[in-house]
Amino acid sequence: MKGAVTAGGAMNKSFLIIMVPALLVAAGYVIVLRMMGIPPGYPRLIIAMVLFFGGIYWLSRRSGKKAKSGS
Repeated sequence: MKGAVTAGGAMNKSFLIIMVPALLVAAGYVIVLRMMGIPPGYPRLIIAMVLFFGGIYWLSRRSGKKAKSGS
């Protein structure tokens, strides 16, 4: 079927819905701080991104396990 959405396709689409705005916010953070003359805290930004995307990954794995064990 051409119009069917698979579980993997839906996951990829939802991942992009989260990832694109997060990357835009990170880029805006760096640009605004540079324009203000404040050096952006790259280590802090990287730690926040790792925690954010790690949490998304953990939640996606967790909800996937619950769905499999429930059926």
